[in-house]
Amino acid sequence: MRSHRLVTAALAVAMLTSACASDDTTDLTDTEPDSTEASADGTLTIYSGRSEDLVGTVIADFEAATGIDVEVRYGDTAELAALLLEEGDASPADVYWAQDAGALGAVSQEGLFAELPQDILDRVEAGNRSAEGDWVGVTGRARTIV
Repeated sequence: MRSHRLVTAALAVAMLTSACASDDTTDLTDTEPDSTEASADGTLTIYSGRSEDLVGTVIADFEAATGIDVEVRYGDTAELAALLLEEGDASPADVYWAQDAGALGAVSQEGLFAELPQDILDRVEAGNRSAEGDWVGVTGRARTIV
């Protein structure tokens, strides 16, 4: 992958916080340079297992707030994970936005994620991030039995 490893969720946290933040909330679009580093052409490439209906507005808000152009490849989370594993360091992806732990774990296990800055990790409870510090959860899902 470009000159840096794939960043997962740091950008997503930044986008979600800036899109959902009130005026008195810290804007995470000012994270460390490596966490939102765009490619040499100024474009950030996201592989998103989340549908465009769910995250398209957040990504558009991020583009407007930062001036960074974003290209998104939408698809099934597991298929995108397989693609990342196949592409390895040659992947054009800067961010992997997954929706299931299995695919996320497979990519993490191959060492394709960058370590996230501590200020990003500190925003997420320990149970909702990896022990290695290379991904964080940005949403949750509850299942109930009625």
